Amino acid sequence: MELKYENITKKYRRKTALDGFNAALHEGIYALLGPNGAGKSTLMNITATLLKPTAGSVLFDGTDIFKLGGEYRNILGYLPQDPGFYPTFSGLEIMKYFAELKNVNSPQNRIEQLLEFVNLQDDCNRKYKEYSGGMKRRLGIAVSLLNDPKILILDEPTAGLDPKERVRFRNIIGKIGSDKIIILATHIVSDIENIAQGIIFLNGGKIALSGSVSDVLGAISGKVYEFKTDKKTAEEYVFSHPNARLIASEENSAVRTASDKLPSEGAVLCEPTLEDVYMYLFSESSEKEI
Repeated sequence: MELKYENITKKYRRKTALDGFNAALHEGIYALLGPNGAGKSTLMNITATLLKPTAGSVLFDGTDIFKLGGEYRNILGYLPQDPGFYPTFSGLEIMKYFAELKNVNSPQNRIEQLLEFVNLQDDCNRKYKEYSGGMKRRLGIAVSLLNDPKILILDEPTAGLDPKERVRFRNIIGKIGSDKIIILATHIVSDIENIAQGIIFLNGGKIALSGSVSDVLGAISGKVYEFKTDKKTAEEYVFSHPNARLIASEENSAVRTASDKLPSEGAVLCEPTLEDVYMYLFSESSEKEI
């Protein structure tokens, strides 16, 4: 199974949202990372056939997705950041409504199976407006899985969730990622560090960096430093260096930064994380492609 993007470009009046995007995705979880306006939502909307590209093609197993039409949408699942479910419907009613829209075979069995999978079987009769943020996200995942999609698109799925719910979400997505192409856009890099097979950093509509987790971490190997200093100096350094962040404790302070040069005497090299890569690529002073 392959989802292939060939020179995807999307232009609006004065803005180019995507500029020659190329990628080939297979079964697994792919994370889209980048600042606001990087082109993530545009790419997902094109993948979901909600937008047509200005130029280029998206191919599913060799055929243009817009030519496939309904045949393609039947294998697609999409969870937008705000799915807009009816607030007075219960979780079960929402599931039944979308099962009918998607012509799901044996809907009762499928609904029961998915509600149990996302751990909402005991809360399915509560109104949607009474759900917590995490429960709403889990219901959204269940709805997006009703038709057992081959391609699943998730837009900022952990936005507003507490750490416990984010862990629960990661566990759910990790269980279903082996036989689907899952495209997940997020600002929270820790949510995908241990589950993603591929990472795509977007900036200004272009790929700034892509590859496996080990590939992108290796791209800044030897560029991540930490150094200890007093609190005032640390705060001043972080304020003047957008790619640095403060690491504080009651006893002392330290600065962690991704930099092309030694940031301070006594700084020591550290193993990079995805957050370091993000800071290196997208700090205000260093919008790079590596």
